[in-house]
Amino acid sequence: MNVYYLINLIKKRLWLLIIIPIIGATVAFIVMSSLPKNYRSSAQLATGFTTDESVKLTDEKFNMGKTAQDFNNLIEQINSELVVTLVSYNLIIHDLTSETPFRTVDYSENEDIKRPTPEQKQEWVKIYKEKLNSMQLLSAFDPVEVKLLEQLKLYKYNSFWLKESGLNIHRVKNSDFISIEFTSENPMLSAYVVNTLSDEFIRYNRNLKSSLSDESVSLLAKLVDEKKAVLDEHTARLNDFKSNNQVLNQQLESDLKINQIMEYEVKKREEEGNIKALRLSIIQTKNKLDRASSKNGRNNAKVLQLRDRINKLNQLYIDGGSQDAELERTIAQLRDEMQTEMTKLGTEATLLDEAALQEELDSYELQLDIAESNLASINNTLGRLRAQISSHNTKEYTLEGLTKEVELATKEYNQALDKYNEYKNRSLVLGSSIRIVKEGQPALEPESSHTLIITALAGFSGFALCVVFIVLMEFVDFRIKTSDNFRKVTKLQLAGTVNRIATKNLKLTDIFSENNHHPDLIVFKQLLRKIRFELEGSGAHSVLVTSTKMGEGKTFFILCLAYSLSLIKKKILIIDTNFKNNGLTKQLLVKPNFHKMLEEGDKRRKNYLINAPNQEGTPVDEEQEDQDFTRKIIYPTGHRNIDIIGSNPSTNSPMEILAGRDFKKMIKTFQQNYDYILMEGAALNDFPDTKELVEYVDVVLPVFSAESTIKQQDKESISYLKSLNGRLMGAVLNKVENENLKI
Repeated sequence: MNVYYLINLIKKRLWLLIIIPIIGATVAFIVMSSLPKNYRSSAQLATGFTTDESVKLTDEKFNMGKTAQDFNNLIEQINSELVVTLVSYNLIIHDLTSETPFRTVDYSENEDIKRPTPEQKQEWVKIYKEKLNSMQLLSAFDPVEVKLLEQLKLYKYNSFWLKESGLNIHRVKNSDFISIEFTSENPMLSAYVVNTLSDEFIRYNRNLKSSLSDESVSLLAKLVDEKKAVLDEHTARLNDFKSNNQVLNQQLESDLKINQIMEYEVKKREEEGNIKALRLSIIQTKNKLDRASSKNGRNNAKVLQLRDRINKLNQLYIDGGSQDAELERTIAQLRDEMQTEMTKLGTEATLLDEAALQEELDSYELQLDIAESNLASINNTLGRLRAQISSHNTKEYTLEGLTKEVELATKEYNQALDKYNEYKNRSLVLGSSIRIVKEGQPALEPESSHTLIITALAGFSGFALCVVFIVLMEFVDFRIKTSDNFRKVTKLQLAGTVNRIATKNLKLTDIFSENNHHPDLIVFKQLLRKIRFELEGSGAHSVLVTSTKMGEGKTFFILCLAYSLSLIKKKILIIDTNFKNNGLTKQLLVKPNFHKMLEEGDKRRKNYLINAPNQEGTPVDEEQEDQDFTRKIIYPTGHRNIDIIGSNPSTNSPMEILAGRDFKKMIKTFQQNYDYILMEGAALNDFPDTKELVEYVDVVLPVFSAESTIKQQDKESISYLKSLNGRLMGAVLNKVENENLKI
């Protein structure tokens, strides 16, 4: 928005910007002057949150975030319903028992509430004191206590009224203090409220801390007992395990078992070597025995039988641990018998060799069996020792786990015991760090009502609101108003601008009279002369004046432009081609009884308008008729050098009306006798008349009203005007306010 336009807009409504702020300031002054006087009192509490004056049992570091949270919690506690209600109890007790109460209740104004008797007052005071001492709220479920709540409301001592009317609790900036302020109509009441609230909060806070401390110590004592029971249980399990498993020196016993395993491993390796050697010897002896048997060629069945028997008994002897003497003698006898039988079968030398080999084989087999038995015994011993080592490891792990459980239980027990002792000691020195450092005093002077400041603010606010309202209304006002806005919206060049003037009962001679010094008319004449200059400079002789919509003022503009041209001795012919609204005809065709003739249907006069109906059935010369028609349709007006061709209202278009006549030729004929021909076209948005008349004129001159808004239909008509390819002389912005002409 143009700054100059905004300034002029504000100047135009200056009376509004003066009256409304004055009214607002006056009302504010009257209201503030009539307000009752208020007195404020304040008390201060020291919290101890930011100082180290109290006894400390732990090394706590200062935490700014926690301190801010502590202050917020403290303010909420002071402002809580319970604490404020305790103040309400004190106030009502004071007023019911004191000879100089802070407030009194006029029971005559409350028909539903009766004046209490002295006995009722005593009963109420008793209940209030009980609630005060026990720090309890009145119950809305008890009918008796409901009446007490109603009394608090009557006296305006209920917690809601105290908090909403004048109670202000806040932290003094960057300090350790809480400020409690209260404002009321009585200075003594204000001081009483802040002091009582301080005392009651300290009492409430100490009681709360004492209760919480007792609960904490009890819980910690219970926790210590639980940890002690757990420690005793784990200790008993450890002792039972040591006793049941005879655990004296687990490490020494484990080392001895490892040494034994190493010794048996050596014996095992020796027996395994011996077994390998015996098996090799047995194989070699069997080979020799087979060769000896092949030489002999015969084997006695009895010898073989005896040998099998000897082998079986031999096995029994070995399995029995080689300790059966009777079995040993039997084996010896059988061997002797086998030797006898072998002697009988062959030569003695052969039998001896074979017998020796057999005996050697039996010896090797016996030794092998003994070695394998020893190896199995060694493996069994090793397995037992390894199992014992594994058992020792399992016991060691179990013992280690039980020991750790005992250590952990001991640690938890000691921590719980330390915490219990700490809280127990703290409870012994418990005392709230909050204390009163400044008591509230009755104010000697009432609080300033800031009447002058509020009055000034009211006046300024009224002025600012008016300015905002004016600007806002201007933003939602989409009228053209100024030439600058017209160019932005339409993108059309302006041939001129015309200001708004009062046209009611105004004559053209009055407008252009030298004796008329009205400022608006003077400006109007100068602006009209500029448009006249533009028209003369264009070289055009026929002009079609039109508009996008009706009511833009083109009829009045044509009259004024024609009159202005006539003042410089130009002959003007006005053709009223606005068949939808023949305003020019009605205003300029002022022959005597013209309207009466039109009403009566005078054939002669009616036939000589531009759109007069053709007479049928009368044969005439067409050329002669055109000459007569052209000559007779021109009528002089009441103004010098201005003639007019009138028209009848018609719904037909110009092409339909002028069909059969060479209108262009008529225009050229008129131009021989007139300097300028001015024609008026119907509104472009509603009728096609202007588009049909464009071909008959040199230029088109559209007229726009500054009071109009440009809508979509107007934009379509403007697009058509832009497409006239140089035949658009420019636009005329009509009805512009004088203060908007310079913007």
